[in-house]
Formats: sequence, C-alpha cells, structure tokens
Amino acid sequence: MRWLYWNPFWHVDRLMFSPLGHDECRNRLRSARESDFPRIWLARGDATFYKAGLPRYGSILEMHARVTVSPGDTGATRLQLRFSGGSGSALFLALVDVSCLGAFVWALTSLVTAGWSPGVGAGLFSILVPVLLVLAMRSDAPDDQDELWQFVSSQVEGREFA
Repeated sequence: MRWLYWNPFWHVDRLMFSPLGHDECRNRLRSARESDFPRIWLARGDATFYKAGLPRYGSILEMHARVTVSPGDTGATRLQLRFSGGSGSALFLALVDVSCLGAFVWALTSLVTAGWSPGVGAGLFSILVPVLLVLAMRSDAPDDQDELWQFVSSQVEGREFA
C-alpha cells in the first residue's frame, strides 16, 4: 500500500516517446481495443483509459491514465501520461471523508453529552470507512499503473524517456 493513495487528489506524471507521428499516435489511441482498458469519452487529453477491475464499478473507483500527445523536440512524438484516480473518484472520496469525519465528531459529542447508544457506536466506527475503502480499492489492483503504461506503450510503440 502506497501512502500516495491516501490523498484523493493524487497523480503521477510520466513521459513516453514514440517513433510514430503525433497524428498516428492519436489515431491509434482512439481506435484502441477496449476490452481490458475502456476509454472515458468525456475527459481531458487525447485519450483517457482506466483499468476495469472486478467487480466492475465503472470508472469512478478505478485508476485512470490520461494521455496527452504532442510533437516532440527531436522528431519523436511525446506522450504525457497522468495516472490518477480521476476527478470523480477524488470528489467522491473527499465527500466520504468529510461525511465520516462529521459523523465521528457528532458521535463524540453525543457520547460526552448523552452517553452510549448504538448510533454513537456506528458514528465512532465511521472514521474507519474511508481507510477501509482506500485499502480495498488499492489492494485489489496494486499494479494498475504498470498495466496501463504497458497498454499505451503497446498501442503507440512507446518507450520511457531515459
């Protein structure tokens, strides 16, 4: 488990180069087979893929790779890959975090003023929900970033800049 994933707005940027022209790279990415790595149609960049896991929740809780294609300085095409959980996932996780923190604070004040009840116990337990959610999401697919990198690389004959 990487500490990076505790931040709902995390991202990792990596740079790839391809010997193909930038128009050819865009065409290959847009016509890529979507069986393992579906494409998000309404996204920034030239193409955005996500790793579909099991069970298939959709793209909101999966790792994304946004690819931006641009002509390189040396004639090769430059592909900027941004790996993240996606903006929908970030907003969802931030909402869960704030809601669970609010429930925890309510439970603490209720415990001090009114005493113990099952609702207070549930509120105290709510502080663990974001932790368990992140652990469940990232432990399910620890190598999503490498798989998405390999997929994009295979589509455009890309290699990492060394």
